[in-house]
Amino acid sequence: MSALIIKDLQIDHKSVPLKHPFVTALHRVDSIEAVRVQVVLSNGIVGVGTGTPNEKVTGDNLASSTAIVEQAIKPVLVGADFTKWQQLLTLLKNSVLENTPAKAAVELALYDARRQLYNCSLTNLLGGADDSVITDYTISIGEPAQMASEARALVKRGFTSLKIKLGEAAVEDNIAVIKSIAKAAGPDIHLRLDMNQTWTKRTTMQAAQAWQQAGLKIDFIEQPLAASDLAGMAWLTAHCPYPIMADESVHSYQDAQKVVAMQAADYINIKLMKTGGLSEAQKINDLAASHHIPTMLGCMIEPIESIAAACSFVLANPNVKFADLDSIFMAELDPDLSQFARCHANEIELINHD
Repeated sequence: MSALIIKDLQIDHKSVPLKHPFVTALHRVDSIEAVRVQVVLSNGIVGVGTGTPNEKVTGDNLASSTAIVEQAIKPVLVGADFTKWQQLLTLLKNSVLENTPAKAAVELALYDARRQLYNCSLTNLLGGADDSVITDYTISIGEPAQMASEARALVKRGFTSLKIKLGEAAVEDNIAVIKSIAKAAGPDIHLRLDMNQTWTKRTTMQAAQAWQQAGLKIDFIEQPLAASDLAGMAWLTAHCPYPIMADESVHSYQDAQKVVAMQAADYINIKLMKTGGLSEAQKINDLAASHHIPTMLGCMIEPIESIAAACSFVLANPNVKFADLDSIFMAELDPDLSQFARCHANEIELINHD
């Protein structure tokens, strides 16, 4: 039997405009910008993956991620034996430090090729059952009236959970905008609040206590403090009336170990672009599950290729309690959407090529 080797890595870019700018406390995004990788095997199988860098979160951009795939990862993987799977993943991980979106693009392409080799869906390959995923929708920072109006419109579209971006406005103003959004959305809608590291322990507690007194249905408060402030996150986890979620504090398995050891979060937000792909994400989720810490599968502003892979991960891991995979609802029609998924209101139904 002839060896099955990686014959080539082909790299290009993918760009999809957003319907409206996406604004957080860290940045503004107007379009999905991803590096796309095709892994070509010697038997003709071609696996596809995408990676979305973010200078404010992962510390890289489209140009640097493209260069890393071309100059650091491709020379290591081309010619490698595809059947030596764990060795292959190790080669990828050790090809370069950091640069997780570039690694994610390649690893997702490897997984896509592997599921084709075994003639199954990615969900099945990861150990899950084919189904659909319910996602929330994230409301950007904006004028309070506009944010409330968007919440009302999203509920009419069928979303049952809304994630709200907050920033450095006065705490009284942030308290008021969440109350306004809760009123506009209605009592049955779950709210998820994300400060992207811009708050303090004091402002977080002040706001959380006000929202609790108002009886707001808030699932969690995400990364209110600086990523490095695990002591502060631990204090909030112990004292805040709402659960605390770690996001920017957890990029790697080692980061997750620190958060778990310090009891610095009730939940952990896993993103494939932070972890460098599915294998590290699995390690983090398994660690969290072993300590009874539910997780969320989140995303950057990503195209359907990586969103579909994230959905497969959700379906394969019962410990994933929340899904924040809304970027394909924010974008103009992704030209590749029909190859991977169907979207109905807040539901992402994968098209699995068995």
